Amino acid sequence: MTVSEETRRYLFLMRHAQHKGGDLTEEGAAHIRSLATRLSEWIYAEWRNQPQRTIRLWITSTSSAEVQETADLLTRDVLAHVRLHGGHVEPYPFGPPPGEHSTRRSGAGRQPWMPALVPSSLTGKGDLGRDLSAYSPDEQAFARLCKWLEASDTGEQQARRAEPDAPLLVGNDPLIGWVATKLTRRDIPVARGELICLANERRTGTRWRLLWTLSDDGEREAEAIRTKIKSKMTTAGALGTVIVGLTTFLLQNSLQKVPSVWQWLAFAALAESAGLYFSSLFLYDTLQMPPRFWSSRCPGRTREESKLYAISARLRHGRPSVARPPTSTARVLQASMVQVWAWIFTPATVLAGVGIACLALGAATDGGPVPLHPWQVLSAIILLAAVAGGWVAWQRPDLGTSD
Repeated sequence: MTVSEETRRYLFLMRHAQHKGGDLTEEGAAHIRSLATRLSEWIYAEWRNQPQRTIRLWITSTSSAEVQETADLLTRDVLAHVRLHGGHVEPYPFGPPPGEHSTRRSGAGRQPWMPALVPSSLTGKGDLGRDLSAYSPDEQAFARLCKWLEASDTGEQQARRAEPDAPLLVGNDPLIGWVATKLTRRDIPVARGELICLANERRTGTRWRLLWTLSDDGEREAEAIRTKIKSKMTTAGALGTVIVGLTTFLLQNSLQKVPSVWQWLAFAALAESAGLYFSSLFLYDTLQMPPRFWSSRCPGRTREESKLYAISARLRHGRPSVARPPTSTARVLQASMVQVWAWIFTPATVLAGVGIACLALGAATDGGPVPLHPWQVLSAIILLAAVAGGWVAWQRPDLGTSD
């Protein structure tokens, strides 16, 4: 077990399943049972050497019947899998809420596996249902909730009873989505019945990342994402072609007279832009590959070797996306599409704008000719190609295996 596995903190967020009038539908209940199976498989695979790990359940409201029923059904099914495999009910993988034990019912008639309500102290002793409303929560109560979830403090009224504990908060959307967005600093839409896992590699770290999601996304959602990817491919190809034409025009001018400093800068920016546009096109094309042919990197090495190995693995395989398995194809495609758009397509657009701005400045001012030797031009081209290639290799998505 590596050091990062020992110190990694987990946080689970879940939106209630499909319901009708507060009662889960048959489809919603079936999805929760399937999700419990997949969650149990992940727990056995990832935490097999960490028996001290415990998932501690919390809910945002007792007045929302669908939230309570979702949490209860998920917990019962996971515990059923634990008993089926001969595991211990307490404390692995679910611990009982404060004041209750796994050997008896509480005085209130609650089953010992039922989740606990988020402490009212988070809202300043106010009305919990009002202050943590799913649609318009109190700003201070929401901030305290996020701080409470990611805090490393332990105790009966803390999100973690012990340091290895991982809170699992079940609630309504958009509150759950807002919490995920607040902690990861990126937009994370959460579907009904979807469970997302956030991870933080450092004990004192403040940046959480989306590790994986469990949902009932199917081929319909994946096909919708592929359609969006095709439109982005068309845009990237068209813009790349335009930039190549403009770059060719600059080259023709450079043969007639010595280019100015602004023209050289414009040429460099436009050439880099064209390269990134076509890289976006090729990367979007790889997202069209059927999941059957996806591949993933091998597990990381020990911490002593990790720094150099991590850089090498990142350049060879690309930037890790949400883990697959267990994440669905649709979510992997969506995350990878956004990743390419944000880190490759958008910089290409910015460089295109910089190139055009340099052309305008060159036409408005006299930058003076800058004569360069052929070897200097060739060296600059090689350097620009290396920088662009390294950036694309560093930022391209790693899709993961097919489950």
